[in-house]
Amino acid sequence: MDFKTVSGKYNKQKVKIYTISTCMWCTRLKRKLNQNNIEYTYLDIDLLTLPEKTEVKSQLRQYRRILAFPMMFIDDEFIENQFIDQKIQDLVNDA
Repeated sequence: MDFKTVSGKYNKQKVKIYTISTCMWCTRLKRKLNQNNIEYTYLDIDLLTLPEKTEVKSQLRQYRRILAFPMMFIDDEFIENQFIDQKIQDLVNDA
């Protein structure tokens, strides 16, 4: 599985997101990270092979039983969706 990296000025913390390529909320999160110049890696799980998709979904269910995307991690800590906007602001402020 190849995560894609988007470079950014703010890269002190490792930001990783799991997304679906056609999901408007996923697109919104990518846009917010880009607008705030935050470096991140992402994986569009809908573009994976079936075995890869099954493996990723299984891993993600450790954090959320019912999957909903996007799913964001900062330094391997899962961020609930209602806190994502605040965490993006924190990444910029902490830099």
